[in-house]
Amino acid sequence: MSELDKQLVQAVKNLSVLQQSAVPKSSAMAINRVATRAISRSVKDTAKEVRIKQQVIRPRAKITKATTKRPVAFVRVRRFDVPAISIDTARTQIKRRKGRMLFSSMSRNRRGRYAKREHAGNTAIVVGRHKFENAFLQRLKNGRWHIMQRTSDKRYPIEVCKVPIVNEITRAFKKHSQLLMKTDMPKELSSAMGQQIRLLVRREVGRGH
Repeated sequence: MSELDKQLVQAVKNLSVLQQSAVPKSSAMAINRVATRAISRSVKDTAKEVRIKQQVIRPRAKITKATTKRPVAFVRVRRFDVPAISIDTARTQIKRRKGRMLFSSMSRNRRGRYAKREHAGNTAIVVGRHKFENAFLQRLKNGRWHIMQRTSDKRYPIEVCKVPIVNEITRAFKKHSQLLMKTDMPKELSSAMGQQIRLLVRREVGRGH
């Protein structure tokens, strides 16, 4: 076999290796980069819209990265409401009237029975950039602390204070996942493919091929 034939055989072999190894690796690398970028931008937009810090929302998005055998990345997003206690440090606000603080407290009448509160709904809990009227801190049976809010005079008039994010986070992920697939995916795929080719060439040169 002539030297030219040997080089041709080696070139065909290198192309086969490129198709079997470099292409799947490049695809997985590009997909993971785009998925990670979509998470970052979606979290940023959602945090700005609902007025919550990014570090509170970021743990809600988990990525299962693409591999050479499965070139698909899965992003799982927990879209349920954010409990107010998780947003930031809670601060109690007390309303004032003519410079005097208004405390809600129970009092007894002449017969010793509890009478109506002197003031009602005078405290609020402020967490980050959110304010919850008629709210208070309470430890639940599961041992966790939550910010509770009095909502009505019904039998069960309190509920856990939360900030809804389902619409905002869904809209952000749809927007950025679709946009990045059009704008960034081709560039990332080209860059990853070039990197894999350089690694393959360097490895073959090191082997003397």
